[in-house]
Amino acid sequence: MSPNELSSVEATPLLIGLLGYILYFLFLKSSKLKSSFSKLLPVSKASFYWVQLSRVIAFVCMANMPIAYINYFDIDFWTIRFIWTNTDTISTIVLALILVPLGAINAKGNEHLNVYPEVRMKEWNAIEYFSNILSWGIYLLAYEFLFRGVLFLGMLLFIDLYPAIILNTLLYALAHLHKGKKETLGSIPLGIVLCFITFKTQTIWTAFAVHWIMATTNFVFSHYYTSKTSTNI
Repeated sequence: MSPNELSSVEATPLLIGLLGYILYFLFLKSSKLKSSFSKLLPVSKASFYWVQLSRVIAFVCMANMPIAYINYFDIDFWTIRFIWTNTDTISTIVLALILVPLGAINAKGNEHLNVYPEVRMKEWNAIEYFSNILSWGIYLLAYEFLFRGVLFLGMLLFIDLYPAIILNTLLYALAHLHKGKKETLGSIPLGIVLCFITFKTQTIWTAFAVHWIMATTNFVFSHYYTSKTSTNI
């Protein structure tokens, strides 16, 4: 890789992708914005609507921004396409069979329940419950578009496979730092596996499917255990 390669116009979507994530993260962690938004809503529902809004913002920043940039400047870069392969099916099933039981066990821990579920409400109706699962999917589609798409398959246009996996896994782990040491460390082996599968299939769909299954399982069990122990706030 020459220094000029990653400073070329074709590489700028990588920077736009990183900028999109930073903008989303700053929004997510802005206590001032969260406080102002929460004042507009009933206290009992503020957490729900803030999380839903943050996931929509994530989709705009991590998916819409890079796509708009690539299309507007007509840059020759990786583009998303839907091709579901046999490898996607097998990989998704195998990883789900491993990760779902682990997630169910992990969801019992107090440390985990201090972070999850992200939405803290005492009373849920069916629409809110399934809307939360759907918004997880919207968020994770953008997340995997950015991490396994732009920042991995896009990076492969400029560097070799193993350096791309190392860089991607590092970024992926850094993105989990605010969720604690345990989740950050756990993201490393998962990130490596998802990169290899993504390289094999040349799509983001296993990564997206597995991540959404994990998030849904985590929400369902975390919600169950927080409700059971009456730790909702």
